[in-house]
Amino acid sequence: MTTYELHYFNAAARADLSRLMLDFAGASYKNVLVKGVEWGTKQDTTPFGKIPVLVINDADGSTKELAETSAIETYLAEVLGLMPGSSPFERAETLSVVSAFVDLEDNLVAASLGATSEARKTAHEKALVESVPAYLRYQERFVRGTYYFGDKVTYADLKLYQIAFKLEEMYGASSPLTTRAADFPKLTKIVESLAAGKAGDYTRNRRILGIRQWFKDEWTWGFVAE
Repeated sequence: MTTYELHYFNAAARADLSRLMLDFAGASYKNVLVKGVEWGTKQDTTPFGKIPVLVINDADGSTKELAETSAIETYLAEVLGLMPGSSPFERAETLSVVSAFVDLEDNLVAASLGATSEARKTAHEKALVESVPAYLRYQERFVRGTYYFGDKVTYADLKLYQIAFKLEEMYGASSPLTTRAADFPKLTKIVESLAAGKAGDYTRNRRILGIRQWFKDEWTWGFVAE
């Protein structure tokens, strides 16, 4: 049986969705948490000087390493059965959904970079009524069935769930998926379905928040001591 090790800091961030995918699929995996004080000595041992890194331990005893978040997630979607089908177009469509959500995340990161808490608050409040609902409207149109691509949970659905959880984490009851749920019935149904199952069990009980947390009063992400 293939087993996995996911090497990343004690935080959600760039390893969040990979952990969710592994957990949802019932894969045998281990979180290897890298402490900040260790990173300086470990950085040059990684493929590109970054983490996360996925270590794949195959049943034949061989070991492989894969770096970069998008590559890790795409690989896991392939091997864990989280793609909607086997054709190149089906896989590419799934990646397009995920990529659009990454654009939304980039928008939220930009809102968090203002020089003052008041500037960040203004940027996030604007995002809540403009850019976030706009992104979600396009996503709502894309859903083809019970889930994004029919009756099967895919990488795209888990990315949506991760985004929904992040919006709730950041904005609480002000998340557009809460305040404007009637505008996004398909997305809401997917999120509620996943929250009631294995994905929800993971986020409630095993998700690693760690050292990187959302500071509501400052309207930005920050770090706490390990």
